[in-house]
Amino acid sequence: MRGLCRILALCCAAAASGEELQVGERRLVVKLLEQEDFEGPLRRWRFDGRGRAWAEDGRLQMDAGRFEVTAWFTEEIEGDVAVSWEARVLSAGGARNINLFFFATAAAGGDVLSVPLTGQYSEYHRLPNYIWTLTSTHTRLRRNPGFRLLSEDTAVVTEANHTYRLALTAEQGRIRCYLDGRLIHDATDAEPHCKGRLAFRTFQTRLWWDNLRIYRIGP
Repeated sequence: MRGLCRILALCCAAAASGEELQVGERRLVVKLLEQEDFEGPLRRWRFDGRGRAWAEDGRLQMDAGRFEVTAWFTEEIEGDVAVSWEARVLSAGGARNINLFFFATAAAGGDVLSVPLTGQYSEYHRLPNYIWTLTSTHTRLRRNPGFRLLSEDTAVVTEANHTYRLALTAEQGRIRCYLDGRLIHDATDAEPHCKGRLAFRTFQTRLWWDNLRIYRIGP
């Protein structure tokens, strides 16, 4: 009985140490794993593409007016996670493109950072990952390899000079994507990716990113 009480006490202590996170209509118990506020040098990022990326005013700035740029976060994520961040498109024209890659790996399941990439969009379609895309014409959630569409909404489009608060949860193959607290994608993958790296990406757009948070979702 004493042993059981000790186990229950440890479980209660673990639960108490968790943080509550509101994601859309859901309240989750989570543990913060990683955060990035872009206040210093970009030591934990690797870049692909012909556009520019730099840290300024505590944000990750990107200018891909005619090209593309991808920023890989070099910390790996795994399991049931919640991810939140902010983005703001600064260019009224162009694609107004906000992309997130997540659970990305090399083709055989290895480290995606070991793969030589030029930033061309088709390269990422051959690698295991998910892509959540927001543009001036639609938002889509896709699974790679194969660029398979999991969810689409053509009524949701990005606007310039609005700070978007984005979040997603990935739990046992079910992916939910939220924009300013509203659920816009809810898809289940029967053969889910559950480990890899994430990246911010844009195409023909000037924008910034900020306040990246990665959480482990726990009981």
